[in-house]
Amino acid sequence: RGQLFSRMLEPFMSIWYSSISFNAACYSALNECAAIQLLVNSHDRRVLVKPTPSSDRDSINWSKEPDKHKCRKIECSNLMHQIFDMWGLDKELHYRANGKLVTADRKIMLLFDFNRPEAWRGLKMVNGLE
Repeated sequence: RGQLFSRMLEPFMSIWYSSISFNAACYSALNECAAIQLLVNSHDRRVLVKPTPSSDRDSINWSKEPDKHKCRKIECSNLMHQIFDMWGLDKELHYRANGKLVTADRKIMLLFDFNRPEAWRGLKMVNGLE
């Protein structure tokens, strides 16, 4: 059955020139935490997402409706402009990378590698990218 091969259960992060979003699998993987912190590695093109208390100065509330496991699109133009410029990404496209669960100091985090992301123009995937 096709549903057995669905990628909906894999954590994905999508980036646009002005925003980011996460699928519901990310929210579930991080135990439905209310807030996250983003750590961007400019040289390795990776983003680490770690749960953090909502009171933390650098926290981002990522859940639209905590009871319904829906994450929202987060507007962050300044950050995304810097990332697109650093990584040499096309601002007309949006990119998606799947995440891997990683642990450090007994804390669960998600690591997204944008070295070989899927590139999209609207709802159509763009082929032939690195």
